[in-house]
Order: sequence, then structure tokens, then C-alpha cells
Amino acid sequence: MSLIEVFAIAFALSMDAFSVSFGVGCKFNTLRHYFRLAFHFGLFQFLMPLIGAFIGIVLKNYVVGLNYLAAIILFFIGYKMIKDGIKDDDKHCYNLDPTRGFSLVYLSVATSLDALGVGLILAVGDNNIFLSSLIIGIVCAIFSIFGVYFGSLSRKFFGDKMEVFGGFVLIVIGIKFLVV
Repeated sequence: MSLIEVFAIAFALSMDAFSVSFGVGCKFNTLRHYFRLAFHFGLFQFLMPLIGAFIGIVLKNYVVGLNYLAAIILFFIGYKMIKDGIKDDDKHCYNLDPTRGFSLVYLSVATSLDALGVGLILAVGDNNIFLSSLIIGIVCAIFSIFGVYFGSLSRKFFGDKMEVFGGFVLIVIGIKFLVV
């Protein structure tokens, strides 16, 4: 997988974190909120591909055609992101501070579960799994910062619509796994 593809995947995976950060930033946008979201979302987006890659390396020894599994995972994640981005619910802003306690851990896990599947994909090819995971984590942290910032500027700027774009990026990369 090329570095451009890793950045494309990092960009797509960061859309969930961006959307959540955007919603949080509508009401909670102090320096503490920026740091909490960027640190936790980035950390979980970094760790989940490592865990997924470990699972993928184990599976690679027992499963033939892991590239088809990788494509299916990307299609599923992309479809879910597009579906979630299209549905129109007015839950763009949070009323209670979700950057404290268990709710922050829950949001971190929820926004990084897709990265677990991407870790499986990283195990398929000759990738530097640690570097790829690091890129994904850093990009996600940056997107979280921008999400809080844009959320603080406007409640309905573009939030969930970016998730649709991220879903399409994952589907295109999934198609590449089937073709190559």
C-alpha cells in the first residue's frame, strides 16, 4: 500500500472523529476539549489498526483470499459511513460534556472501530504497520482539532456530510483490493 493510500485511509477514518468533534465543539470548545478529543481519538485511531493488524497476521496464516475479506470490510465500513452521513438527525451538538469520563472512552472506541478493520487490511500487504497506524492516529488528531474548531464556528457548517465523502474513499480503496 502506498503512502498516498495510507493518507487516504487516514483521511477517511478521521471523518467519524471529525463529525463527533464538530458536534462537541458546538458547545464545548475550550483548550481542554481540543486536547482531550485530539489526544484520545488520535490514540485510539493509532492503537486499533495495530490490534487489527495483529489479528490479520494471525488470520493470514489460516485464511486464503484475505484481500477479498479486506475489500468486504472496506465496503461495509464505507457503506456505514455513507449511511450515517446521509441520515438527517438533529444531534449535531452535545448538551452534556462528552469529553469527561467513560463517555470519552466510549466515543474514542466508537470512532475507531473502523480502524480495527483497516488493521486487518494493513496485514494483507507489505506495509509498515506501525508507520501506517501512526499516520492514521496523527491525521485523526488533527481532524479532531479542526472538528472542534468548525463546530465552535457554526452548528450546521458541514459536519456529517464529510462522513459521506470518507465512505466513498474507503469503497474506492476496497475496489482496488479486488482489482489488484
